[in-house]
Amino acid sequence: MELKPDCCIDEVGKMVQHLVRVMQLFERDQIKPHGFTSSQSYILIELKKSKQLTMNELSEKMNVTTSTMTRLINNLVRDKYVERYKDEDDRRIVLVRLTQGGIEVAEKLELAISDYYRRIVDSLPEGQIDDVLRSVSLLIKAFDKVNPNCC
Repeated sequence: MELKPDCCIDEVGKMVQHLVRVMQLFERDQIKPHGFTSSQSYILIELKKSKQLTMNELSEKMNVTTSTMTRLINNLVRDKYVERYKDEDDRRIVLVRLTQGGIEVAEKLELAISDYYRRIVDSLPEGQIDDVLRSVSLLIKAFDKVNPNCC
């Protein structure tokens, strides 16, 4: 059976829009109560994984400009969750890492996010998790193909 070129456009669009809305609610309900924006929380979690990164590396990982990353980091430095320091070998390079307070909030954020995803997985029909993962992977690949500058 051959599909028409416009098949499923409305359905996919509606589902993607709903998914975006769900993710906005996720941010509101799971991240903001901790006092962070989604960008700040992902920076904290990324720094926890990586221990330290240059500003450029962090900007690339988060897919934002260096100037945007500087603003985000400034707020986290101000609140004493992140510290900046110069690379020992090349003083022109600025590195960032979590403070002890930053490590603690990153761990809390990771737990909250992990718990949320655990509840989602637990709500999926038994035996269909692999199907869901394959389908989401296909959707992500399609988004990446259409928007190669993203993520």
